[in-house]
Amino acid sequence: MRFGKSLAVVAAGMLLGAPAWGAETIKVGGLWDLTGVTADVGKPFAEGVQDSIAYLNSKGGVNGKKIELMNVDYGYKIPQANAAYKKYVEQDKVVMINGWGTGDTEALKETIAKDKIPYFSASFSGHLTDPSKTPYNFFVGASYSDQMRGFLQHVKKDWKDKSRAPRVAFIYPNHGFGKAPIEAGRLYAKELGIELVHEEIIPASFQDVTSNLLNMQKKAPDYAYVQDTVSWCAILLKDAKRLGIKTKFFLGNYGMTEALPLLAKDAAEGVYGMTTHVPYGANVKGMKMVTDWVKKNRPNASQDTVYIRGWAYGLTWAEGLRIADKNKQLTGEGVKNALETLRNFDTGGLAPPVTYTSTDHRPTTKTTIYVIKGGKMVKVEDQETPRRKDWLAL
Repeated sequence: MRFGKSLAVVAAGMLLGAPAWGAETIKVGGLWDLTGVTADVGKPFAEGVQDSIAYLNSKGGVNGKKIELMNVDYGYKIPQANAAYKKYVEQDKVVMINGWGTGDTEALKETIAKDKIPYFSASFSGHLTDPSKTPYNFFVGASYSDQMRGFLQHVKKDWKDKSRAPRVAFIYPNHGFGKAPIEAGRLYAKELGIELVHEEIIPASFQDVTSNLLNMQKKAPDYAYVQDTVSWCAILLKDAKRLGIKTKFFLGNYGMTEALPLLAKDAAEGVYGMTTHVPYGANVKGMKMVTDWVKKNRPNASQDTVYIRGWAYGLTWAEGLRIADKNKQLTGEGVKNALETLRNFDTGGLAPPVTYTSTDHRPTTKTTIYVIKGGKMVKVEDQETPRRKDWLAL
């Protein structure tokens, strides 16, 4: 579906000028990390979702109904996420939830299925993509596992020394987000003939990882994949530069953002990363909608690809609400069924086209590799991994 048409469809029933709301609103819960260990990316994501919904409401909402997006900062703590989820479902009677982290989303997945509450996580855990196991879980972008596979495909192509296989290392914190793509990476590295020489587990938060990097350096990997968020990646890269480590570093989609060179300075130069959403200001059709909104409503803000991610999320799940409402099935089950009719839904190029089916909730398997050059994110190449059945939920 092309962007001009798809946005017109999202906006179907929207009014010109100020909205004249009816009595009915559509309640959606929002679970954000604004103060926890992933707040560095949690804040811009939350702002992006909130702004996309404010934008849609300014155009008439969903078929003339206002989206009431409620907000809770759960600080990346699973008990707080559970409590907020329970309140949203039992007291606020939300029709769906936009959540955040891997640990809390995976902890809630059985409850989400039982309650029939569509749940869009900002976790890209591949474990959440099989509707036979997690029928109400969704996200917008390639899974952490497909990002890892895209990295390994690049390594296979990039490696020129025919005398030996390329050596890779995985670096990750020991929590749900950190561990999410690791098993997929182990299996695919073996399949591609890439030697996984080391896995280094780092703390969830830290000021120095010198000892961890020295452990890794003993195995002399040619490439290292870091599954962490941008502020922690920046500390790690600065330590690696100080140690003179020559390994080529790749970051997952929460590490490769415009904030990386600001935080890591020259240690970010030459670092690669996987992205699932375009950088802020990229030359795509949907960007003007976003930048116009920012200029008017956040004139002093500095936005990034994670903020764009939030917009892509809001536009996507609002389309599910629109279809469900049009079908007179504005319930959790009705929204799920509506989302599973999306085929190549276009967010204006903010993310690759989104497709969900009743048997596969992988929205896409496409990622883009960027490298930091001159303090800027520069596109290297697109990577698209096979949509293999044996990779569903892995």
